[in-house]
Amino acid sequence: MEHYLVYIAFAMLLYCMYSARIGAFGITMPMVSLAIGVFVGLGDSALDLEAASTFHHLAEVTLALLLFADATSLRRDTLKKIGQRTKRMLLLGLPFAIIIGALLNWLLLTDWPFWEVCLLAALLAPTDAALGQSIRSNTSIPQDFRDAMNAESGLNDGLALPFVIFFAGLAVSDAVPVLGDGSLVKLLVKEICIGAGVGLLGGFVIGKLRNHVIAQNLMDLELGQVAVLVLVGFIFFAAEHFEGNAFVAVFVAGLAYANTVNSTTLPARHFLEGDGQFLAMLSFLFIGVLFVPEALTYLSGVDLVVVILSLVFVRPVAIWLSLMGTKTTPNERLFYGWFGPRGLATALFAVFVAMDFEGIVMIHKIVAIAITAVLISAFAHGFSAKYAAQLFRFDEIERK
Repeated sequence: MEHYLVYIAFAMLLYCMYSARIGAFGITMPMVSLAIGVFVGLGDSALDLEAASTFHHLAEVTLALLLFADATSLRRDTLKKIGQRTKRMLLLGLPFAIIIGALLNWLLLTDWPFWEVCLLAALLAPTDAALGQSIRSNTSIPQDFRDAMNAESGLNDGLALPFVIFFAGLAVSDAVPVLGDGSLVKLLVKEICIGAGVGLLGGFVIGKLRNHVIAQNLMDLELGQVAVLVLVGFIFFAAEHFEGNAFVAVFVAGLAYANTVNSTTLPARHFLEGDGQFLAMLSFLFIGVLFVPEALTYLSGVDLVVVILSLVFVRPVAIWLSLMGTKTTPNERLFYGWFGPRGLATALFAVFVAMDFEGIVMIHKIVAIAITAVLISAFAHGFSAKYAAQLFRFDEIERK
């Protein structure tokens, strides 16, 4: 791939230079990166374990930075507005999506082992913070809609990971779980609570420390933004050290940090999003180069139906059900249901399962379906984001 690097770098540089003009046509950064990657990958589609491992680490760093950056925009007043909606989409919508997805997969993928059907549903459930950026920057969409989607996409990939691990473990062991032993609940509580605890404590303490050192002129302000990068790394590895969920930890740390630092301190969001967007470009490029050509060789017609249903049926129905009984309008429910793009989390978790769980019978199919979902989602959600205000008639919604 080395001989392609100069052309890849030049193509991405041109995109960055003309990104506003290109974006006016509904073309987003993930779409461009994937397209370049697929073009290169189809010419040299050899997939090796070392390259997959590189993508695994790159995607982890990218997700961590984007999750922290997204969380820093969610201050107390914003959280009060979106609390009920986000809570329902996370605590009800995500499990509903896994259950509905598993049932559909079981009906369609008749020759698959049951736990691998459930594993695929869990992989297709989380949404992507990077792919949702075109929505968050669209000022024609009401701010509280964007904030609610931001909060949900920031937390749901971390919440989906324990389900992925649980079903992957069952698929490997082919064990029949005892539903009453509370094993899934224990796993969820342990990973999520430890991750949230590490993030809350770390974000709060570092935020207070930052206020102190700036007030006392103890910190070189040029290094202030670098310190935020180091904070993200510290929280991520601290959560892993204590066996918590690292993605939940960095998102909660961003919330705690943003609501602790004084308004006069340097903002972290733009700096982190700059680095995060660069890493996201590389991650989607890797997906296009390494995984899309491989996925296309394993994909069948039924697999494609599974991908499409996960995007247009499973999540919309799950979100609609989760928001029943709230003050949300039908247009708002449809908005949240549709704009749940599959991206780095889906690809990262699929590669993680392939690398860390040996013995999964349909692993090639699982990775192929997950990568295809990312590819289709990037283009479908990217193009539709430009016309979201018209599609969901936000100008007709009466905000209460």
